[in-house]
Amino acid sequence: MRYFLILLLLLCSSCIQMLGDPQPIHYYLLEGVPQETNIVSDKALTMSLQLTNFPVYLDRLQIVTKNDDKTINVSDHDRWAEPIQGNILQKVRENLRIVLPAANIAISPWENSTTDAIKIKIMVNRFSGKLGDHTEIDIRWSIDGGVEEIRQGHFADQQPIGDSYQELVAGLNSGINNFSLELAKNLSRE
Repeated sequence: MRYFLILLLLLCSSCIQMLGDPQPIHYYLLEGVPQETNIVSDKALTMSLQLTNFPVYLDRLQIVTKNDDKTINVSDHDRWAEPIQGNILQKVRENLRIVLPAANIAISPWENSTTDAIKIKIMVNRFSGKLGDHTEIDIRWSIDGGVEEIRQGHFADQQPIGDSYQELVAGLNSGINNFSLELAKNLSRE
């Protein structure tokens, strides 16, 4: 019986090896705006960023794309290198630090900020795209001065992309950078 099990295991491993080499997994991170990006304002602002909404179907390491028939694909071989929610917040903060260099920016709820900090709430509704077509980013945001909401807005972005996940990530990256710059312009009015 033991020899039979060993033979069965050898046959199974042979069958698995005959299927070919496994495809490598590709990992991606968003990248910030270039360090040389123009400063929007040199005001000394204290603010706190908070992601208050993020689609559950996107809350995974695998990259999600959409199809023509409104269904989604979850990639087996293309993944975010870290949870995308945190990566988005980190990139927005890094971008704001470049274009608002005097700003003190915390990420809520993990980092403490002063009670008089401007609270920026970010609600991501869409952060995906269709390969061979375009990316789709839809973000609502609000700026709260503590006592009252100062300003709110809506950011929508589409970037044309090719058939690769690398191009999808580059398009999403460009959209987050554009969002950061729009947010900075609104903050510079405070």
